[in-house]
Amino acid sequence: MEYSYPHFQRELLREDSSFTGGPTPGQPLPDFDLPTIDGGRLRRSDLAGRPFALLFGSFT
Repeated sequence: MEYSYPHFQRELLREDSSFTGGPTPGQPLPDFDLPTIDGGRLRRSDLAGRPFALLFGSFT
């Protein structure tokens, strides 16, 4: 299979797919303090009692 990105390496994909860390279903959300795109801050306490989706992305 050919990939469109010359920097793609199969070894990295295997390494990333074997990651088993992170939260598990039902585990409480850890405290966090993240920057927002408008220059503000987002904390876990800001979301208390409301459903939400936390999305992460990369521009690299």
